[in-house]
Order: sequence, then structure tokens, then C-alpha cells
Amino acid sequence: MKKVLLITDVDFWQKNSGHRTRIAALIKYLSGQTQLTIVIACPVHESAETIIAGNLNAEFHVLEKNGILNSTGYARRLKKFIKGRFFDAVIIEYIHCSYFLNVLEDGTNVILDAHDIISDRAEEFKKHNYAGALYEISRETEVNIFNVFDHVMVLCQPDYDRVKQIMGAGNVLLCPHPVDYKQYVINEDVKNIVFVGSAYVPNVDAINFFINECWPSIAAKYPVLLNIYGTVCHELSIATTSGIRLNGFVTDTDQIYAGADIVINPVRFGAGLKIKNIEALAYGVPLITTTHGARGLEAGLNNCMLIADTAHEFTDAVELLINDFPLRRQFSFNAQKLIETHFSAKKCFDPLMAVL
Repeated sequence: MKKVLLITDVDFWQKNSGHRTRIAALIKYLSGQTQLTIVIACPVHESAETIIAGNLNAEFHVLEKNGILNSTGYARRLKKFIKGRFFDAVIIEYIHCSYFLNVLEDGTNVILDAHDIISDRAEEFKKHNYAGALYEISRETEVNIFNVFDHVMVLCQPDYDRVKQIMGAGNVLLCPHPVDYKQYVINEDVKNIVFVGSAYVPNVDAINFFINECWPSIAAKYPVLLNIYGTVCHELSIATTSGIRLNGFVTDTDQIYAGADIVINPVRFGAGLKIKNIEALAYGVPLITTTHGARGLEAGLNNCMLIADTAHEFTDAVELLINDFPLRRQFSFNAQKLIETHFSAKKCFDPLMAVL
């Protein structure tokens, strides 16, 4: 088996946001296909170590358990850990961790798991008056760093097309997020509309937009509840009598989606692939999202999801699905085909395994 080193500063075992879930899925897959070593560049509590060790078929090493080091400190510890060890490939999670390249031996096959194109994300945030809210990088710097790597992994076709222009088709890997399809009964009557999100700025913006611009007219016409899940709830203040329930973070996604009749994701900006949209489709729940939210899901447009970009469009889409049970049932059936065709673990990670 190939020996692979994966380096991350993300507490992926938490799984309370899309990027954590994505890294956990990649690690799970690689641990069954390669001899995997994971280096963690963030604090790890003893209880978390137990969780990591119990869930992974891989070696893992924490560079510093109790605090946060600067980049020089982490790089020195990595250099010490890998001294005398050989890896067929090294995967670095996120471009901001590219400084680890400085301690790798020349000739090492290095792969960047980019997740997002950061310069694109920065432009999107700026358009919506959130400039500086997250780590930013110039397009020129990002392109230069991409070209230091042997391969760059991205999660959706639009990002693949952009990076391909920079590096060439042979150096960019399209590796979306894998999910397993889980069929639940589609109820004839809609009772629960569901939104799932972390406290990520675009999620907070999205659900506030829906609550303020769409929910009043929907709630006035239909006896439905808006159930909100995830750490996004910490950023909201909603009266319990408004037909909106703040459920917080729930570890069991089955619990969330088994009771969902419609899933909404009115996200208006950000970057990359929306993991929550993939999850909703994997559970066969009819989805309403925006043009931005559908990036990487183009094969499902008007097939297992509806697209709405304005408050009026979103309200109309919700009402359409509430009133059209056969359409919701058809969307659920179509979602199964989309997931099985495009988002199985093998389909998502075959490009990576080919270069390994």
C-alpha cells in the first residue's frame, strides 16, 4: 500500500461544519486504501485523542496538544517527526498550511487539498460587505502557490475549470464530497422545513435573509415549522413562538433529515461545494438553494432541487413544493440517481487514487 501523510490544522473529528466533514470523509477513505499517517497542527484534548484513535485505521501524531504554535514552531516539529521516514505522497489541507512544504524533502509528491479558491471567496465576501472576515490571499499569490504543488484537489467543476487554466488538466483533481444515499419516506403533507449550518458568515447571512424576507408570508399561509440545526443557531435570536425552532448542533444527521420535508439553503455568497446540499440530496429530501449554492450540483438542477435567488423566488419555490407532493417524490427519486452517479466515495476519490 502507498504511504500517505496528511497534514491538517482542522479539528476534523468534530464534524460540526462542512469542511470538517469533508476532511473526515477523505481520511476515512484513505485509511482504507493507503497506509495513512495524519499530522494534526492544532490542540487536541485527551478525550478527542480517544475519539480519533477509536475511529481511524491510521497513525496520527499531534504536533502540540495543549496550545497553538506559530508556523515556524509547527514546521520544526513536523521536520523532527518525519525525519528518516518515507511517504509516497503528502496531502496538505488548505493553502494557508503550505508553509509545511519548507520542511519536506525535494522530490516529495505534494498535493494541496484546496477546498476553496480563496481569492474567489475573498471577492465574494467583499461584494457582500464582509471583506476581511476570513483569511484572504491575492489571486497572484494563490496561483504561485498552486504551481508549487504537484496536484491541487478541488471539490466542484467550476473550481476545477478555473484551476485547470492555471496548472493544466493533469495537475488538478476534481474530488467532491462523498455521501451514501439514504432513502426516507416522503410525507404527503409538509410539516418541517429544515436549514442546517455552522456559524460560518454566509450561513448566518442566508438564514437571516430567509427568516426576514421569506418566512413571514410562508408561516402565514401554511402550518409548517422552520427547524434550524447547527452552530449557526448561536448567531440567531428568534422567538420560540414564531414557528421557528433553534435546535443547535445535532451529532446524528439521521435525526435531522428523517424529519425534514423540505431543505433550504439560501446561501448568497462563499466558495466551493456546499456539503449540506449534498447531505440533503443523499437523504432524498427535496432541496431549494441558490445559483451559488448549486455550484458543483449542476446535474441536479430542476431535477432534484429548485433554484431561487430572490425572496420572491424562494417563497414561490417553497410554496410549490408544499403543494406538489408528486414533485417532491420525484425529486427524491432523482436525488438517489444523482448521488449514486456522481458522489459515491469511489467516484469522488478515484482521481486522487490514480495519482497515488
